[in-house]
Amino acid sequence: MSAQWRFTAVLLPLSICTLSAIFFGNPDRWLQAIVWATLIFAGQGIRLIVQIEDPGPEPEAIAQRLKEHRARVLFSAIAWGSAGFLLFDRDDITRQLALTVVLVSSGIAFSLSASAHAATLKLALPLLLGPIILSLLLSPQPYMWVMAMMGTSFYFLMRRLVTDRGQQLEETLNLRLVAQEAQEEKQRFFAAASHDLRQPLQALSLYQGVLNKGDLSPNVVQRMGDCIEALDRLLAGVLDISRLDSGKVVPAPVPIHLPALMLRVASMHEPAMREKGLRLRLHAQDIWVHSDPALLERILSNLLSNATRYTEAGGILFAARKGSQTVRLQIFDTGIGIEASAFQSIFSEFTQLNNPARDPAMGSGLGLATVQRMVHLLGHAIELKSVPGRGSCFQLTIPTAASPAPDGDPKVTPEADASASLLRRRVLVVEDNALVADALCAMLRAWNLDVTLTLDANNAMAALQESTFDVVISDWRLPGEKDGVDVLRFARLQHPSLQLAALLTGDNAEALRDEFSVITKPVRALRLRALLSAHLR
Repeated sequence: MSAQWRFTAVLLPLSICTLSAIFFGNPDRWLQAIVWATLIFAGQGIRLIVQIEDPGPEPEAIAQRLKEHRARVLFSAIAWGSAGFLLFDRDDITRQLALTVVLVSSGIAFSLSASAHAATLKLALPLLLGPIILSLLLSPQPYMWVMAMMGTSFYFLMRRLVTDRGQQLEETLNLRLVAQEAQEEKQRFFAAASHDLRQPLQALSLYQGVLNKGDLSPNVVQRMGDCIEALDRLLAGVLDISRLDSGKVVPAPVPIHLPALMLRVASMHEPAMREKGLRLRLHAQDIWVHSDPALLERILSNLLSNATRYTEAGGILFAARKGSQTVRLQIFDTGIGIEASAFQSIFSEFTQLNNPARDPAMGSGLGLATVQRMVHLLGHAIELKSVPGRGSCFQLTIPTAASPAPDGDPKVTPEADASASLLRRRVLVVEDNALVADALCAMLRAWNLDVTLTLDANNAMAALQESTFDVVISDWRLPGEKDGVDVLRFARLQHPSLQLAALLTGDNAEALRDEFSVITKPVRALRLRALLSAHLR
């Protein structure tokens, strides 16, 4: 509050007090008027001289300032309310009515100026209006009793208004605090993302300088690949967080055959585990669960990736345990473990334990933050148990579902081998971007796949009519009237035995994940190979 406004807020009540004292004190109540005015002037003088400062965030300071505010408001209420006794003239009806109007008006002014703290004002109103109501009740004129009843009704009305206004102020403050926290969290998020994005970009720039000088060693090329992979992980994580926070991801829960899902997810991560010398054990049961297939697969994939990253020896157990109406999906690892004090913080963005140097090879710190958002979106529950130095267990609890086709899916053995052969399978690639097409075809041929490339939907459909393919991978945005979705739907009609129809895109294709496998650009070799291995058995 500015000094000018404080002065006005004090001067105006003093002016009203002076005029009221002159009116009610004349001709034979000057002593009472002087006593009453002295109380008012003392209260306003204290308000002008002693300012209540901002207490800051400390609870003790806030409590002390609240006591000071309450004492000041109650003293003012007593001072103004004392007029109901000191200035009340039982023989002058005009003065009785005028005094009632003054004190009721004071009650309104109090309610507007002090309603930021409703509890204090609820104490002040009886002190302000009680004396005049009591004097009216003791008046010999019966119609003054009616005025007393009206004053009592006004008191209860003001009390209700104060309560409502206090609740509104509290809700407004809470909304402002939530908005401020969200803004600060967003700023921290983008600051951390900006920092982590610059690291691999800076490294790529330096390695490019090395290549320009003629150093074509495999180590330099490998390091550049590591930088690109780190950028891919970070961009994918940031996009996931953005889509989840914006509300654009709408879950579509359906019955899911859990063993097939577990095997598919395990096969994606088994090569990385085997490369580190870790053993993956898969314990599955013939269970159906109710969830969104794409979101549930991403949750489990992120948890398995996290377990692989922080486990150097031993292995990982991926198990399903059935309850009465729920299934507990558990991922045990023999990794470094997590301190109990860090259980909450690890689900925050860009939080990484045991990685103070922010090594991109250790991940981006967005995996568990994404998991928490998806779990909340699906209405599932996630728990963490961990012993530092011995390992961790993430447990996801999801509801069971009735089997829509009990004999429709193959059973999965408790411990499954996630490997599959890609030898000489036929793949149709539909991609109009020459650089992407050349790189993708080269990678697929390196995996001993027989690859056919077309550049648009019409040529792709012609190829599908002439030959048989095991896999069709199509970019979504293609030249001409037809796009990749049209190609994949035509492929399934033309070849009912097609084992994989995958849509390649950099756009948000959540709505199409139930119909096709979606490969998000930039394409990661390990993820693509795992997808092919899962379907080409």
